[in-house]
Amino acid sequence: MSALPEEVAADEPRHQLTEISARNVLVAVDGTPEAWDAVGLGVQIVRATRGRLTLLTVVVPAPAWTQVGLFAPPADGSAERAAEERLRELTDAIPPDLPVTTQLLHGDAAHLIAQRAEEGNHDLVVLAAHEHGPIGAAIESVQRRLLKCTHVPVLAIHRPTRADKRDGDCEPPPAQD
Repeated sequence: MSALPEEVAADEPRHQLTEISARNVLVAVDGTPEAWDAVGLGVQIVRATRGRLTLLTVVVPAPAWTQVGLFAPPADGSAERAAEERLRELTDAIPPDLPVTTQLLHGDAAHLIAQRAEEGNHDLVVLAAHEHGPIGAAIESVQRRLLKCTHVPVLAIHRPTRADKRDGDCEPPPAQD
């Protein structure tokens, strides 16, 4: 590392590292395979800090336009049963020596994750970050909205797909002469 010029060093405030406690970790999970990655990371953090883990999933109500005709979701509670099953599968995969709590809520995912993180005095929120295709790009993601409405640090984990690696967005720009 190179030293800063004296005039810059004298004028600039010195920054210090802030240590973030991660003993009370909330992992927000959805129905995607990436949720397993988020739980795995949460388990590693909690094991290292000898903390505790909360798994949270939110059943999001279907948009109003889907409530009629062919788009109407079944009113049989299948969304809730699927969420309960997802929590059960994830919980069963966690080593039995780690304390874990599960919560299933209904409503706006970003708002409820932020609310539970703050009310539960969580030190960190872990969640999977994933793309939802061209339609999803037009809708603000849960993780983006969560970042706007919580004071709790958020750690998003993303496992690139083969398509992500091929799209060329990560290629360096051409050299300019």
